[in-house]
Amino acid sequence: MYVVLVGHPGIGKGTAINPVIAMLKDAGTVNIISDRVTIEYILEKLAKGFPSQMLLPGGGVAFSQDANCLISAPELQVFAAASQATLSILTDLWDNKEHPWDYGTKTQGKYLINKPTINLLGGTTPEWLVSAIPQSAVSGGFTRRVNFVYAKSRAQKIAWPVIKNHSNIWQALIDDLRHIATLQGVVQFDAEATKVFEKFYHSKECETSEYDDEATASYKTTKAIHAIKLATVLTIAERDSLVITRSNIEDAITAVTEVESTISLVFRAVGESDLAIACDRVLRFLEIKGLAQRSDILRANWRHISHNDLDVVLATMMQAGMIREHNQGHKVLYEAVVQPHTGAIPNLGGTS
Repeated sequence: MYVVLVGHPGIGKGTAINPVIAMLKDAGTVNIISDRVTIEYILEKLAKGFPSQMLLPGGGVAFSQDANCLISAPELQVFAAASQATLSILTDLWDNKEHPWDYGTKTQGKYLINKPTINLLGGTTPEWLVSAIPQSAVSGGFTRRVNFVYAKSRAQKIAWPVIKNHSNIWQALIDDLRHIATLQGVVQFDAEATKVFEKFYHSKECETSEYDDEATASYKTTKAIHAIKLATVLTIAERDSLVITRSNIEDAITAVTEVESTISLVFRAVGESDLAIACDRVLRFLEIKGLAQRSDILRANWRHISHNDLDVVLATMMQAGMIREHNQGHKVLYEAVVQPHTGAIPNLGGTS
């Protein structure tokens, strides 16, 4: 499963990712690879394999090598920009093919990776996505394989968070992770969960519509698969039976639907126009401010947009129905328009 936390500066993506990675390291149940390496290095590590052990039915232990890992990428743009092949390779690895996955390099020759299982936990900002993910990739394979969890603001502020050394919860969670790592078998749906998933799979929620932007339409094509993956995680977190229940799949569907509802906000600064980023900044300012004069907008964004470009941005967005104009006496005020079909501002990829 690929999960990327997206938030504007100050949201604190690292404070969400770092404790998770620290806990996994303490548990020692997953092979963690830092984003400070190239995708080629990761492929070499996967080809060589990581030492693993499996409990046998009779009580013994079998030692082997596997190609499973978690890529920790608190700054996704650094990892994605390290190689032009990063996104395309991650796209292929997500599919977890049954047959050996092969790749070749000019200097190292050909490598074979046996049944790779890759997870990604990353963080970034909408602005940095512009440099990490080109416009051509928004509707491509990588973005539809990622759950972009968007945070517009902090959910809460805790001055004194629980420190792991002072909390029994930390050790209890580690014990749970170590127990989960011993589970074996195939995850299955019970009868009720099967009905819920089939209804969801055949519903319009998993079909694109004329109102969908490129990123949303792309995500919808794998939305059902994301729900299955998340339901699996929820199941093994609750019980050892490896059976997905109705509540598991319903919670998973709710979560992926929420991801879909905000994905247009995540990628609205990604576009072929040079003013796409400027448009996003203006929209975010109006969303926070509510009503604002042109001078207010320029005062807050003068380092990122000239007064001439601001006129172009305002005119373009008004014609596109993204903002509206109000007259109050001698003042002209601007306001962001929320689209009724999505509850969000449209994507700006086509702005010119």
